[in-house]
Amino acid sequence: MPKRIGPRQPRRIYLAQWRESRALTQKQLGERLGVTDITVSRWERATRALNTTTLEAVADALQIEPQDLYRPPSTPSLDAMLRDAPEAIRRQALAIIETLRKTGT
Repeated sequence: MPKRIGPRQPRRIYLAQWRESRALTQKQLGERLGVTDITVSRWERATRALNTTTLEAVADALQIEPQDLYRPPSTPSLDAMLRDAPEAIRRQALAIIETLRKTGT
């Protein structure tokens, strides 16, 4: 039987954990972004989606890269994991990441 194709599950965003790791309240993060604490709460509970522009603004306000929002703060970043990789593997991984960014995947 073929696999059913349905809507893609949204990727989890670790906004609350990142905000807390930066010792910010929802209100403080909202002030940095020009939104209310209610909006931040809705983003954290995934009742309101973050578009790409907003995701980038949130990451900037938290002083992280946008892709970092897709992992808990306690998990090493891709850059940190690749730091000790052989140069050829590092270049390949970075090329794949750049391709994914351009295609919006």
